[in-house]
Amino acid sequence: MFEKLKKEAKMNIKKFFINFVIVVAITFVAATSISALDKGYCVTAEVSDISPSSIGIGEEFTVGVQIENCGDEMPEYVSFELLNPPIDITIKEPLIINISKLYYGNSERFITYHMKTTDDAQPGTHIIKTRLSYGKTQYSITKNYNITIEVIGDKAELSIASFKTNPVLPRKGETVELTLRIENTGDGTAKSVEVYVNHSFQGLKQSFIGALDSDEDGPAVLTFIVDKSGEFEFPVTISYKDDFGDNEIKTNVSLNVLKKKSNIGTIILVILIIAVFGGGIYYFIKTKKAKDKVIQQLLQGEDVNPKESEEEDVNPKESKGTTKKHIKKSLEGKEEREKKEKRMREFKRELLEKYKK
Repeated sequence: MFEKLKKEAKMNIKKFFINFVIVVAITFVAATSISALDKGYCVTAEVSDISPSSIGIGEEFTVGVQIENCGDEMPEYVSFELLNPPIDITIKEPLIINISKLYYGNSERFITYHMKTTDDAQPGTHIIKTRLSYGKTQYSITKNYNITIEVIGDKAELSIASFKTNPVLPRKGETVELTLRIENTGDGTAKSVEVYVNHSFQGLKQSFIGALDSDEDGPAVLTFIVDKSGEFEFPVTISYKDDFGDNEIKTNVSLNVLKKKSNIGTIILVILIIAVFGGGIYYFIKTKKAKDKVIQQLLQGEDVNPKESEEEDVNPKESKGTTKKHIKKSLEGKEEREKKEKRMREFKRELLEKYKK
């Protein structure tokens, strides 16, 4: 019985040893076959050129990739693939390119990619992951690489160049036009420029300017009614976009509103104007009446004097019985009166002409 058990134990040990040898042999053969597949095959990929070296936003550029056989064997299958390129870069060529057979050691192949950054691309470093696959009967060997793209951009810098109000010194109750001139002192273009003034009055608070190129300025105009007096300081927010994304600038502006103007001064001014105007009319009427009276008196005087002279002319005829001396004296008196009347008439005419003017 004991001998039988001893024989069975020897048989089990023998079977285990045989099985172990078979497993080790299979494992060795598999490792040897993989090593044999890899042995002698070597392919590398390298970025040979990026042109131009400075890539801006919205610009086209090329990327050259050099594929080289660095082994003793000639791989039948070689491919180069771009993995998930950034959304800021567009590529004209297919993402996977199969490369013709590398017939001898150190043989090379070149791939040229035509790329372009988008108009809204972000400046900075962009990485394109790549994969090189090759092998004798299949793509059994893979290598990963990175292509680094540096995108440059221009930064905009905005500030308030000037600040004014119309009227210059507003009063309570008036409508005010506030003008802020925004200037761009940076190298890049500022897009979608908006100005927000957080004032406490009724009216506009936001103004849209648009785009401002480098060294360009534009107005932001806000209109509102100032319903209270005093000194006020308002927060101002300037928002815009440039090559580096969204930007925001915060600052403050001050406004001084005077008290409402009193109406007493206006009333006094109106009274003075009425008084001066009324006085002028009164003086004109009084002067005109005086002139009319003088003219009337002069006209009446001219009508009476000729009658008196006629009566005096008759008197010599009625005194026929007088002496020659008396007649001579009467004639001399008549001549003298005529001279005086003539001078009086000339004087009256001058007066009439003077007052008529």
